[in-house]
Amino acid sequence: MKDKELDEGLQKAFREIYQDIEMLVYIANNANVFNSIESDRVHKRLKQNIKALEYLIIGKLR
Repeated sequence: MKDKELDEGLQKAFREIYQDIEMLVYIANNANVFNSIESDRVHKRLKQNIKALEYLIIGKLR
Protein backbone atom coordinates (compact mmCIF):
# COMPACT_ATOMS: atom_id res chain seq x y z
CA MET A 1 0.00 0.00 0.00
CA LYS A 2 1.40 3.37 -0.98
CA ASP A 3 1.83 6.09 1.62
CA LYS A 4 -0.72 8.32 -0.15
CA GLU A 5 -3.35 5.55 -0.13
CA LEU A 6 -2.58 4.82 3.50
CA ASP A 7 -2.88 8.48 4.46
CA GLU A 8 -6.20 8.77 2.61
CA GLY A 9 -7.48 5.64 4.35
CA LEU A 10 -6.46 6.97 7.75
CA GLN A 11 -8.06 10.35 7.08
CA LYS A 12 -11.30 8.71 5.94
CA ALA A 13 -11.43 6.49 9.03
CA PHE A 14 -10.84 9.44 11.36
CA ARG A 15 -13.54 11.49 9.59
CA GLU A 16 -16.02 8.65 10.05
CA ILE A 17 -15.08 8.28 13.71
CA TYR A 18 -15.59 12.00 14.33
CA GLN A 19 -18.97 11.88 12.55
CA ASP A 20 -20.02 8.90 14.65
CA ILE A 21 -18.98 10.67 17.85
CA GLU A 22 -21.10 13.67 16.83
CA MET A 23 -24.03 11.31 16.16
CA LEU A 24 -23.66 9.76 19.62
CA VAL A 25 -23.68 13.22 21.21
CA TYR A 26 -26.84 14.08 19.26
CA ILE A 27 -28.48 10.82 20.33
CA ALA A 28 -27.55 11.42 23.97
CA ASN A 29 -29.02 14.92 23.88
CA ASN A 30 -32.23 13.81 22.12
CA ALA A 31 -32.85 10.46 23.76
CA ASN A 32 -35.82 8.32 22.77
CA VAL A 33 -36.53 4.62 22.20
CA PHE A 34 -35.52 4.58 18.52
CA ASN A 35 -32.12 6.11 19.21
CA SER A 36 -30.92 2.97 20.99
CA ILE A 37 -30.95 1.13 17.65
CA GLU A 38 -28.98 3.93 15.98
CA SER A 39 -26.51 4.11 18.88
CA ASP A 40 -25.83 0.37 18.46
CA ARG A 41 -25.09 0.95 14.76
CA VAL A 42 -22.77 3.85 15.57
CA HIS A 43 -21.02 1.74 18.21
CA LYS A 44 -20.34 -1.01 15.66
CA ARG A 45 -19.06 1.50 13.06
CA LEU A 46 -16.72 3.05 15.61
CA LYS A 47 -15.29 -0.34 16.54
CA GLN A 48 -14.88 -1.25 12.87
CA ASN A 49 -13.08 2.01 12.05
CA ILE A 50 -10.80 1.74 15.06
CA LYS A 51 -9.86 -1.81 14.04
CA ALA A 52 -9.20 -0.56 10.49
CA LEU A 53 -6.94 2.18 11.83
CA GLU A 54 -5.08 -0.35 13.94
CA TYR A 55 -4.60 -2.59 10.89
CA LEU A 56 -3.42 0.29 8.69
CA ILE A 57 -1.02 1.71 11.26
CA ILE A 58 0.48 -1.66 12.19
CA GLY A 59 0.83 -2.47 8.49
CA LYS A 60 2.73 0.77 7.95
CA LEU A 61 5.11 0.03 10.81
CA ARG A 62 6.09 -3.36 9.39
